Amino acid sequence: MQLFQLHQPVALTEPVLVLGLAGWGDAAAAASDAVDWLVEDASMIATFEPDAIFDYRSNRPILRFTAGEPLTVSWPRMELVHANPSGRDVLALVGNEPDFQWAGIADALVDMAERFDVSHVVAVGAVPTPVRHSMPTAVFGTSSDSRLLMPGDEMLMDEIVVPAAAGSVFRAELERAGFPTVGYWAQVPQYVGRPYQPAMHALLVKISEQIGVDINLTEVEAGAYDQIKRLDEILEKRSDARDFVEGLDISVGTTSQIPTDLPTADEIAEEFSKYLRGSDGDVES
Repeated sequence: MQLFQLHQPVALTEPVLVLGLAGWGDAAAAASDAVDWLVEDASMIATFEPDAIFDYRSNRPILRFTAGEPLTVSWPRMELVHANPSGRDVLALVGNEPDFQWAGIADALVDMAERFDVSHVVAVGAVPTPVRHSMPTAVFGTSSDSRLLMPGDEMLMDEIVVPAAAGSVFRAELERAGFPTVGYWAQVPQYVGRPYQPAMHALLVKISEQIGVDINLTEVEAGAYDQIKRLDEILEKRSDARDFVEGLDISVGTTSQIPTDLPTADEIAEEFSKYLRGSDGDVES
């Protein structure tokens, strides 16, 4: 079975390759939402064959009904797309984290990066962390080349061992092939769900710096401000939730001091989710 289909080649000038798949390592979908926003008007470069890379029991197709009649099936996808924000060529790997063929996909990405003369690779992700939404979103980074670091970049210096996301594996293979790489991970409060625009905005700021152009993020920044304001309103109405969130400042270093009778993160997330849902059941952006 063919792994991917390469569409009509385009002429690019030293594009940056951005990796931002939905799935593991994408808390509240902050990273994938950020990359999707960046390449909203993108053109297709390559599509990966769903049957070759997805287990439909874990990445199930979405069936949509209208008036009791099944009308459409949306399949999980992974695509390489091209966008040109503010005149800068960007390639982005978007869609769902694959279940299979990670090594084969990595080889294909290396081949395409060489074909299109990619300048460097930017991988983004988001991790759930015991932090408050009222604090500025912290972003930590890793880099194979110190020349890619920007002023103010906070690097992850500790040695950690974690299950790998597909995007991190692809980044490692691209790095092995000689492409300079940098990665940014936003810290997302463990009690929020999708969308979480403060982390999305923080990652877009880093991506903008890495691709070397100014991107108008006014709309995303306004959405982040509005979301923080709405979350604060929830805490004003629920003292138990407020106590839990305020306790997260303690939990960073001394988790044993957190009271045990407070609501769980899942309970608060559900409360936030109910509050942010519109009348049609969709989460407001």
